Amino acid sequence: MKDEIILEVSKLRAGYGKQAITEDVSFQLHRGEILCLAGESGCGKSTVLKALIASPEITVFDGKISLLGTALDSLAAKKRQAFCTDKMGLVFQSPGASFNPIRSYQKQFVETLKSHGKYDKSLFPQQVEEAFAKVDLKEGKRLLRECPYALSGGMNQRMALALAMLLGQEILLGDEPTSALDATTALQVARELKKLRDENGISQIIVTHNLAMAGFVADRIGIMQAGKLLEIGEASQILHQPQHPYTKSLLAAIPRLGGELPVGREGGRDDS
Repeated sequence: MKDEIILEVSKLRAGYGKQAITEDVSFQLHRGEILCLAGESGCGKSTVLKALIASPEITVFDGKISLLGTALDSLAAKKRQAFCTDKMGLVFQSPGASFNPIRSYQKQFVETLKSHGKYDKSLFPQQVEEAFAKVDLKEGKRLLRECPYALSGGMNQRMALALAMLLGQEILLGDEPTSALDATTALQVARELKKLRDENGISQIIVTHNLAMAGFVADRIGIMQAGKLLEIGEASQILHQPQHPYTKSLLAAIPRLGGELPVGREGGRDDS
């Protein structure tokens, strides 16, 4: 993990309409790092992601967000949203939410690139091939002709990752990206996330209620409850030497095999 900070959140208070969901949330993201924000449903972790991506439905009441050295509150609303979506990609919990199920991937990829001002017809085939290679997708020409409804949830999720690579986004945000998948497919997608970090230096913020998944992929883990970030630290420290009682209760609820937690021990990096 490198020392360069590419995203900094300070005392974030955000929510919907006049209702604040998060309170005093602060953290940093380093280049080439996976940070997992973990906690039960409704704790505010998805609200944090929406605030980062400058979603129009989110109100930021207080706090600062700095992305690649740019203070987001210094930008007008439309410029802020354009800047955030240019630099950050969001992968949803439901793989189908990223795409229109009855339109070909090729049409949707081209439209998305055009909307970001990054489409070049002559370069498109090579760019797609390179993006697909990063997430171990083969038969690129065939896949582009397919519609999302014809592929599995895991394949749709990997296509969403490929699109983020195609756009050249520097930070990947994952909103429970494996929770809608079966266990085997979820493991495959989790390994792709780690590969994007290890081989391509893609920084990531993944929100999840699954501490085992967080332990498998994360360099650092933050624990959220009721809109607050209770503690944050290296994955091994959070998983094996937690400080907050709530974190201890979450870990105690994870099924154990042979007395051991089924989670990673070295910042989410394994030998698989």
